[in-house]
Amino acid sequence: MSTQSHPHDSETAVAVVGMACRYPGAPDVRSFWHALRSGSEGITQFKRDDLVAAGADPDLVWHPDYVAARGVLDGSRSFDWRAFGYSRAEAALLDPQHRVFLECAAAALDDAALDPARFPGWIGLYAGSEGPVLPQRDDVDALAQMIGRRPDFLTTRAAYKLGLRGPAVTVQTACSTSLTAVHTAVQSLLSYECDAALAGGVSLAPQGEWGYLYQEGGILSPDGHCRPFDEEARGTVPGEGVGLVVLKRLDDALRDDDRIAGVLLGTALNNDGSDKIGYTAPSLAGQRDAILLAQKTAGVDPAEIGYVEAHGTATRMGDPVELQALTDAFRTSTEAVRGCWIGAVKSNIGHTGSASGVAGLIKTLLMLEHGELVPTLHYQRPNPLLGLDSTPFEVCARRAPWPAPDGGRPRLAAVSSFGVGGTNAHVVLAQAPVRALPAAARGGPRLLALSGTSARSRDALRDELADALGSGAAHEDGDALLAQAARTLADRRRLPWRQAVVVDGSENAAGTLRVAAPLASPAGLDRVAFLLPGQGTLTGAAGAAAYRLQPSFRAAFDTWRETVRDVCGVDLAPVVDEQAAPGGWFEDTVHQQLGLLVLGHTLGRNLMDLGVTPSALLGNSIGEYTAATLAGVWSPEQAARLVHARATAMRDTEPGRMAAVTASRAELAARLGQAHPGVEVAVAGPGRTVLAGPCAAMDRLLDGDTLDGLDVRLLDVRHAFHSSAMTEAADALRAAVVAEPSQAPALRVVANSTGTWADPEHLRTPDHWARQLRGTVRLESGLTTLLDAGCDLYVELGPGTSTIGALRRHTAWDPAHTTVPFIGAEPDRAEATLLRALGTLWERGAGIDLAELAGTPRPRRRSLPVQSYDPVEPEDDGAHTTGRDASARAPQRSAEPGEGRGGLARTVERLWCAALGVNGASAGDDFLALGGESLSAVTLMGDVRRRTAATVAVADFLADPTFGNLLALVERAGEAAAPPAGTVRLRPGTGRPVFLVADSLDSTAGYQELAAALDTTRPVHGLESAQPLGASVSHIAGRHVAALRAVQPEGPYTLGGWSFGAVVAQEAARQLTGAGQRVDVLLCLDGYAPDRKGRPVATDPAFLTAQLRLQADVLLGRGTFGAKLARAPRPRRVFLSRIRALLRHRPRPVPCPAVVLTASARPADAARIRRALALLHTSTEIRPVPGDHWSMLTAPHVGAVARETDRAIALHGHTDRTDGEPRP
Repeated sequence: MSTQSHPHDSETAVAVVGMACRYPGAPDVRSFWHALRSGSEGITQFKRDDLVAAGADPDLVWHPDYVAARGVLDGSRSFDWRAFGYSRAEAALLDPQHRVFLECAAAALDDAALDPARFPGWIGLYAGSEGPVLPQRDDVDALAQMIGRRPDFLTTRAAYKLGLRGPAVTVQTACSTSLTAVHTAVQSLLSYECDAALAGGVSLAPQGEWGYLYQEGGILSPDGHCRPFDEEARGTVPGEGVGLVVLKRLDDALRDDDRIAGVLLGTALNNDGSDKIGYTAPSLAGQRDAILLAQKTAGVDPAEIGYVEAHGTATRMGDPVELQALTDAFRTSTEAVRGCWIGAVKSNIGHTGSASGVAGLIKTLLMLEHGELVPTLHYQRPNPLLGLDSTPFEVCARRAPWPAPDGGRPRLAAVSSFGVGGTNAHVVLAQAPVRALPAAARGGPRLLALSGTSARSRDALRDELADALGSGAAHEDGDALLAQAARTLADRRRLPWRQAVVVDGSENAAGTLRVAAPLASPAGLDRVAFLLPGQGTLTGAAGAAAYRLQPSFRAAFDTWRETVRDVCGVDLAPVVDEQAAPGGWFEDTVHQQLGLLVLGHTLGRNLMDLGVTPSALLGNSIGEYTAATLAGVWSPEQAARLVHARATAMRDTEPGRMAAVTASRAELAARLGQAHPGVEVAVAGPGRTVLAGPCAAMDRLLDGDTLDGLDVRLLDVRHAFHSSAMTEAADALRAAVVAEPSQAPALRVVANSTGTWADPEHLRTPDHWARQLRGTVRLESGLTTLLDAGCDLYVELGPGTSTIGALRRHTAWDPAHTTVPFIGAEPDRAEATLLRALGTLWERGAGIDLAELAGTPRPRRRSLPVQSYDPVEPEDDGAHTTGRDASARAPQRSAEPGEGRGGLARTVERLWCAALGVNGASAGDDFLALGGESLSAVTLMGDVRRRTAATVAVADFLADPTFGNLLALVERAGEAAAPPAGTVRLRPGTGRPVFLVADSLDSTAGYQELAAALDTTRPVHGLESAQPLGASVSHIAGRHVAALRAVQPEGPYTLGGWSFGAVVAQEAARQLTGAGQRVDVLLCLDGYAPDRKGRPVATDPAFLTAQLRLQADVLLGRGTFGAKLARAPRPRRVFLSRIRALLRHRPRPVPCPAVVLTASARPADAARIRRALALLHTSTEIRPVPGDHWSMLTAPHVGAVARETDRAIALHGHTDRTDGEPRP
């Protein structure tokens, strides 16, 4: 610790290197600190009328002792399930506490700049929650429900989703849970069970709990305000919250240059035992002993502690006991009065249960970090029971600077948290150690690497970062701030939606961020081409920026430099250091070619080591040697010898000239004709051609008028490369190539001499390289080959943009493609160009260690804004609907006649969508990539078996978990077993089916729970087929009759329906009996058509009024049902059409018994129904069932409906086998 100043033992001290929280009125740490400083109260005081309108029980809300107050989290039911790889269906089963905890844990990792994928150690997780806030349900898989909701799985599930490999422990000690978690994490770190740890807790209330009943003498406040230590203190207020801190051993945090918010010097944990008046009462001795143990562990004299964050529940018993326990502990070493401040965050946010201890810890850490005391709210006069005047404490009631102790000692503080039941936790902490000032940060450009789980979250982070850097630059050293920001962002988790922004300096950082244009969508690295430029592009210190900024480049270049010096006798220092270049050094052909080889290979090999594997390589002239070396044809030492031999032979040829002309090869051929012998085409590029020849021939051409009107530029070379002048050099090169053993290339290389893919074997021959030296470089053809290969990212690994420029001039160039130059033509922009290149590749997923660009000494990490999550609510929160949305839950509908295999595909797609909570499926969709897991795969295979009778092994599906494979497996396993068209298999069984007719939405989904609850062994089939809008009840019933007779050709039949379905079932029964078939019983589930003596149903005044009212609700979007249909246009049209058909329907007598299950228990209603049906059936039985019209077929009422249905079937249904045996 030579560069640090801290008086306490660093070997047992633990640093807080990151924090995240959400508390009432404060969605993150920054807003939490703002609320604390400003003295804001996060507890919401609700209006009773608003609560009733929102669905609260009026009897409770208007109770005289009801207090309409609570500290609530905004958006606590939202969860960005896509960000964590969940399916919507699985996310809907998660307890909301698990959801907000996971998001907060991710934010804490980002605040600490800790990436589990790259962290060189184990990260632990210690936390706890309240019990599940969602009700237990009978319609969801019990195991999935347990794993998604019980506190046992809070930390292990988060560890799984975040990739944490240290211990994951759920802690549960009631109110002291989160501080107990901190203590446990500290012990784990000090025993080296992990190398970093997250610790905290979460507490949410069940949906709709907006207040509480006050009880005199209880722990809750009568007016919805919490007043710790005040004479008016009468209790606390419930609150919601989540908070976590990230911990590392202090020595490790100092070594890693972490941001340190504070240091935990000592923690302690104990229990009251039986030394108190009751199990839920506090114990003075228990609290005192925990405080003393923490102080002893920390090695701290209580007199040094300047602030205590109390448990502070503001109860008549709790506050006096706590203050006395603190006083007793402090009195062991000090008799001072009012020497230590005391406060309680519950005055701001209420009692946040399992998240309360960490709330006090985060508050205290923020005060230490900012050197500022913040007020405890509602404190006016001390509670006389505290005896404050004789204690070491004074209530902190206003914001004030926190005076620094004398002698340069750190500020010390303590935090208490005491749980109902007796588990006491206490922490002693100190401000961060004073570290030696880092060396001045270099100026110049910096790369800011932003990433998010969605485009929105990434863009929001960019805007927040711009604000943070803009405000920070006004108070700090701008270069240091920017360096720390770049290092911190580089170390964070690498999320899918990325953006790398190069900023030129701190003064421009905020503005540059605000105008930066991000990628439209994440793009990969599977279609990358490497481009290697030719001679003449190497200029002074072209590699200096990479050598200076990239340690990996520097190490690789130095190795190359030694090889070239040993093999060729050439020192390539001028390539990275302009001061090392003697005059004319870059004009030497040998220096040019060796420098380009080494520079291009070093850049390319580094990228390949980082996972950027090119699909193709194209080099211009000497660049083809670099490409071949990258492809593995030669080793670096062999390549150095070959290039040295080539360049030496070329340098020794007769003098010549080369000129670049802005014209195509064909145009120049026409102009030159036979008039300029000796002038040859050296490079044929798109829209530009390089001519070469002896000096005399080239001078005649350039002095004449042949090239008039064309842009002509004489190249800075002394020889006529790629012409017949290179014949002797090519012969010498042959011998050099023969002397070097070679390997077949592992990557595709474009050949200069043909402009097509090089033959792998020919690439190794002397003929290839001799021809390449003396022949034309067919650059335009080579670029055509490259573009035809489908590459979309082109990286130039050498100085300038000559090859990129040629590519962009090509007629087939697509502006949607991306080009990446690594070394710009402007030396003063070299660093920015390099950073932009690395950033572009990082955006696409390259594993580039951007932190190495920070330079030495490394800048410290700092707290910066973290990504927010998209506020999406899973469609089901468990209160009123099932875990899958209604359309996804719908059981299989068989194919309509003529639909063939498409019907089965739609069935499987519907089940797939139900399992994942998605809206559709295509063949390549991957179940696991969409958030599915092995457990949900088991559930899906079970659903497939029940709906299609096809048995698919889970292992077979997971071997290729795509929708296409699942469909193929289902088809192979039993497509023939699918039910006939127009029917739905709701439940398997033996004997004659029970048929249930679709409702007014043409769906049998509503019968799913009923079918599962029935006790009968008979199969249950739904009658569900697409019906045209405007179809009459008779027409609809006729189609259902055809479908059921395909299953069961002869009677007797058992059929029924709910609501509109009962009316259609009644008409279907009439048609069956009219055809000579028998119906043993008609089951009317809260639906029937009254006898109107041949007149339409609409002539019944009561029936007409009810149906018109329902239509009005749907048209206006009123009520629960109307509101749902307002969001679903197609079902809305279907419903209205069916109700109109009902009102036009003319019921006629049916010679069969009817059993009506009505959701009305009033005798008058039963009598009315009996009269209405008296002449329509041979007998009518009316049975009341619980629930209402809309809820009777769902839990908890469906069980009673199932029992009545079973009774009716047993009483009337015939189970004997007949010639009407159902078909499979």
